Amino acid sequence: MSQRGMARHVFAAKDLATKTVIVYSDRAEVKRVVKVHLLPGRNEVVIQNVSSVIERQSLRVEYRGKGSVQIQEVQFQEYPINEESDENDAVRPFEEQKTELEDQKGSLDDEIAIIKRRAEVLDGVAGQIGSSVATAKDPVKQQSLFLFSPEALSNLTKFLDYYGTTAKELRKELREKTRQAEKVYSQIDALERKIDQLRCSSEYDSLKRMITIVLDSELEEETEIFLSYQVYCANWKPTYDIRACNTSGDTTDKSDKIAVCYYGLIEQKTGEDWRGTEVILSTATPSVAGNVPSLSTITAGFHRPSLFRSRNGSAQRKPNSAMSDEDMGFGSFDYNDCADAAALHRRTIAQANSDMDHSVAVSYEHLPCTCFAIARPHTIVSDGSEHKVMITQVELEPTYLHETVPSKVASAFLTAAVVNTSPITFLPGPANVYLNNSFVAKTHLKSVAPGEEFRCSLGIDPAVKVEVKPAQNFHEQVGFVSRSSLLTHSQTVSLRNAKANQPVHVTVRESIPRAVDEKIKTSYQHRRVAMYTSPSRQPDQCSTFQITVISPDLKQGRTDARINKDNNLEWTCVLEPGEVKNLHVKWTAEHPIQETVVYKHN
Repeated sequence: MSQRGMARHVFAAKDLATKTVIVYSDRAEVKRVVKVHLLPGRNEVVIQNVSSVIERQSLRVEYRGKGSVQIQEVQFQEYPINEESDENDAVRPFEEQKTELEDQKGSLDDEIAIIKRRAEVLDGVAGQIGSSVATAKDPVKQQSLFLFSPEALSNLTKFLDYYGTTAKELRKELREKTRQAEKVYSQIDALERKIDQLRCSSEYDSLKRMITIVLDSELEEETEIFLSYQVYCANWKPTYDIRACNTSGDTTDKSDKIAVCYYGLIEQKTGEDWRGTEVILSTATPSVAGNVPSLSTITAGFHRPSLFRSRNGSAQRKPNSAMSDEDMGFGSFDYNDCADAAALHRRTIAQANSDMDHSVAVSYEHLPCTCFAIARPHTIVSDGSEHKVMITQVELEPTYLHETVPSKVASAFLTAAVVNTSPITFLPGPANVYLNNSFVAKTHLKSVAPGEEFRCSLGIDPAVKVEVKPAQNFHEQVGFVSRSSLLTHSQTVSLRNAKANQPVHVTVRESIPRAVDEKIKTSYQHRRVAMYTSPSRQPDQCSTFQITVISPDLKQGRTDARINKDNNLEWTCVLEPGEVKNLHVKWTAEHPIQETVVYKHN
């Protein structure tokens, strides 16, 4: 094997084919293919313009050829940008395009000015002729006026025809040139924004990155090298489309299944485009360390407050990322003046998530690690936009029921209770809900493991009527030795099933005060009055019976009414077609007469 020379092969990172991309919740692992023609002896493969958010400790190089090739060295290098040459590598093409467009802009401006001048001259001649057409008795003025004669009229007619045709063509040409100029102006503005963006990024990141791979080959061959590395500024989050179909209108019919379309939204601003690549979405936490981490000793001692504190009460400034022995190896640079991309990205994500209801960088530590392989290749560009990919679609059997909270909204909501019978864990994320091919609502799906149940609201069902009667409050004093104040609250909620053929299950929830002081006593009473509408009975004929719940401890024996863990009354009933049922809720609160009770919603 000759050692006298070294063959050098230079590639741009953006030109390398992307084989696979594994997207995590806060980064991505990219595997690129380097096709190189190796010569006998030592070969140097250089990959230039690597992403600025690369994790340097994550570099992996793999050779799968059949020849005798050995990887001798892998280096990650950073060097400052040469302002005179390297910076212009990216800006120069846009500057050249801008120069060409500015030339076009100048030509169009000149043509527009000429057309306007021609139109002004033509209008001026027409104005002079129009002001000269007159008759005058003064002999002196007649010499300067345009006098009517057959020849003059013929000339005037020809001029007017010429004026109409020429003025029309000039104005048409002026409009066309103006539109062309506006289009060129917009293109120049876009190029200027692009150039400013490149220059700003160059000022922010004044380093260029390069990966060097040194190989020894015994033969001359065409081979492939796989380069893997991790980059930040990439993430994915789940989203869902829940499609329910209840064409029959019967909420007890389970023949209509619910389709859960599981999607992944991928975002990346790594500076590199992933084109035609296999995509894998993972909930795991990637590791970049090459050594087994050392375990420190935990000591337990008594807390001793410090006697001396800093004047401003704040801790000393710490670096974003602690320096390790591995960082002092190849490719290291000074951390004193700038933060590494990993720490900067983590801080940015943490600040952004603090203002969001649902975090983008979701932690999946409490869930089993899951990988989703996307069926077909995708192209994901580095522009920060959301790229939607289909993970899978499962069909589940729902149980439909109606739920209402009359104190909040006097409507009944159709809800589907679904058991996740698939082997896939549903991660927390937003969901679009469709009923009978109509969009009805947006919701947020919580984590659902296989075998767990989740509920999905399908919107308001107008066929189930809910009416809330005005509440009645009565105050009285009770007791002989110690006087107490007794408040009795009663309210009636009326339910009606307006469906012609289908019964419905309805669950009504009402808030019952919970005493937070032992001096306040609460008890609960409710009774149900049923009104059945049929040809043989009048609507005012009622069958009445009373259920009394003395304490929440006795709710175990009831199946239609209970006090849940949030101290709310839940009443479940079945409404037959055309049936009306009234729920009478009554509760009392007794407290010492000298005290004032405040009711708060938590």
